Amino acid sequence: MLGAVALYAALRVLYFRIYREANLSQITVTARQHSRFLEAVRGVQTIRLHNQEAEQTARYLNAATDTLNTSIAVQRLDMLFTALQNLATGAQRLGVLWLGAWLGLKGQFTVGMLTAFVAYGDQFSSRVASLVDYAIELRMLRLQAERLADIVLTPPEAHAISAHAGPLPEPGVALHKVSFRYAEGEPWILRDCSFAVHPGESVAIVGPSGCGKSTLVRLLLGLLDPQQGTIEIGGIDLRRLGKSRYRAMTASVMQDDHLFSGSIAENISLFDALATPAQIEDAARLAGIHEDIMAMPMGYHSLVGDMGSSLSGGQQQRLFLARALYRYQQILVLDEATSHLDVALERKLNQAIKALNITRIVIAHRPETIAHADRVIELFEGALSTRQPSAQTTHIPATS
Repeated sequence: MLGAVALYAALRVLYFRIYREANLSQITVTARQHSRFLEAVRGVQTIRLHNQEAEQTARYLNAATDTLNTSIAVQRLDMLFTALQNLATGAQRLGVLWLGAWLGLKGQFTVGMLTAFVAYGDQFSSRVASLVDYAIELRMLRLQAERLADIVLTPPEAHAISAHAGPLPEPGVALHKVSFRYAEGEPWILRDCSFAVHPGESVAIVGPSGCGKSTLVRLLLGLLDPQQGTIEIGGIDLRRLGKSRYRAMTASVMQDDHLFSGSIAENISLFDALATPAQIEDAARLAGIHEDIMAMPMGYHSLVGDMGSSLSGGQQQRLFLARALYRYQQILVLDEATSHLDVALERKLNQAIKALNITRIVIAHRPETIAHADRVIELFEGALSTRQPSAQTTHIPATS
């Protein structure tokens, strides 16, 4: 009896690696199939414009076929292990019956004793086999856990909690010899960068595409941490002030901002339970999208989703801007927030934002937006230089 159970357990352990690899393959190809489907749905316009419907359909069907094949492979292994369990149990039962019959013929076993012995043997073997199966399933759970490990085990954001007990500092931002790169061994995106933005000042950050302007903005917003140097808010180190408290002072529009499933009003207020229609409308008017919203059948109650629904690129940008202006914070950071707007509307928005008299940090390429800045900081090959909006670049390091 013990030998049959031990044989089954040994076979499960021996073939565990094969079973694990089969399940891992199934999980991977199933995730790939779902990803292909979501990519096709999100990129359906691109697929149609490039006449790639047949190719994308074939890619998805190939992924679905791979999923089916791996699922069949796992089911075959499950059937094999079930057959092995039944074989071991059957062999054990035959052995018990033979031994019991032999002992019965010798007068050492009664029929009742034989029946009880067989019943107890069946119970023992089935329970131990189930225990082995559950132990294997528990080990298999690690596959799912490993796929979530990168997310679940990500450490909490550093310096999120404030260590500063005083009031909020003035809305000025200063960088002191800040250097940043995304990983060891990679080139520096920023190198020994220093500059200051004073309270109420408007600064435009310019430079060629890919030079690190958006990275600089993420550093200014606390989304990234510099490897060297410090960032100060009103003279207080950002790490001491705390990112959560700092973000209570800021509003921003980033290039990769998203809409959420809900109404336009909810997206402007970002589902603020205390939002009033007047506050939402004021932000929309300031962002120049109020008339567009009122032209919709349901107005501010019109529904949008994470893909923007029927909103144009310019409308989405103005909706993001309305969301930032709704917060009415002391520091406004805009990363190409008006790139989809026409010149007249861009000028109108820039004038409205300038009238707010708050600290503004703007990434821009278009002359109209740059002209509304008090100062221009140019980023090139990881170094900073400063100039006036209408002047030529003066390659002098920007310092505080």
